Amino acid sequence: MVTLRDVARSAGVSPKTVSRVVNDDPAVTPETRELVRKEIERLNYVPNLAARMMRTATSEVVGLMTDVVATTPYSVEIVRGVQSALRKEGRTLLIANTEGDRQIEAGYWRTFRSHKVGAAIVATMFHREYDVSPEGFDKPLVMVNCFAADNRFDTVLPDDEEGGYTQAKHLLQLGHRRIGVVSLHEAIRATGLRHRGMLRAFAEAGANFDESLLERGAVGPFPDETFVAYEAAKRLLSRPDRPTAIICGNDMLAVQIYAAASEHGLTVPDDLSVIGFDDLPIFSAILRPRLTTVALPYFRMGEMAVDLIAGMKSFAGRPAKQHLVECPLVVRESCRPLA
Repeated sequence: MVTLRDVARSAGVSPKTVSRVVNDDPAVTPETRELVRKEIERLNYVPNLAARMMRTATSEVVGLMTDVVATTPYSVEIVRGVQSALRKEGRTLLIANTEGDRQIEAGYWRTFRSHKVGAAIVATMFHREYDVSPEGFDKPLVMVNCFAADNRFDTVLPDDEEGGYTQAKHLLQLGHRRIGVVSLHEAIRATGLRHRGMLRAFAEAGANFDESLLERGAVGPFPDETFVAYEAAKRLLSRPDRPTAIICGNDMLAVQIYAAASEHGLTVPDDLSVIGFDDLPIFSAILRPRLTTVALPYFRMGEMAVDLIAGMKSFAGRPAKQHLVECPLVVRESCRPLA
């Protein structure tokens, strides 16, 4: 096994200089730093992280605490974003999936402390308030897709309000004015934010939104709600003054709107324009015609969380900030201009 002394001998410098390069000490000149790094790469030297942890009381490991993100097909993009950013920094990820169990979560915080994890990210499957209790963990901590009630941690959130605005603006620019909505459950924070953004788009266009065209795509106690988007869409499309376009709470609901349109002998987009939210490929890219939608920027949110913790020493003693990430429009074939 190649040692630090082997690198020093090969580079013609002292072991202390190699140690300084490994630990990014700014006291090393650029020329010497480059020389040592080349020898590290040539000899395939792996720094002793355990020893570094003993010296610094921390590690290059970042802990990711999730509810069910790590096992959910689409929101796992948050994990991929975190991994991608950490890989560029030469850091390691430790994932802890709690399945929503607070006792399991408490155990994982103890694990993070015992492993001297250098920073933590807390992520949830959907945009919501989350009571994070880090159990004595005093290293940098950022929340993704969620926020603490007391706003004591930096948060990275999708800009749901702007996403709702984008959905409505796209249809309005295509000439639609009679626009229906099949929304997510009203208990979900994103539902209200997107509705507010949609109303702003209507106001900017000098148009009025007909509230009778708003239907809930999910009903019953949350989070055990029943999805009723198909029935909701059938009611909208049975009206004599049916909408010419429908905004969907997510891409999964859009699938049911497509089915309801077919039941009524309507085609998308010739008779009905449909726009989704999420850009979940299993729906948006497989539906025919392919679904125009607004994307949830989960990968970018994961990357941003790593960017934030890189500049922190701890979560205490500084004002927490909310960082909103744009939800971009993805135009495909499910919307058309109104003749």
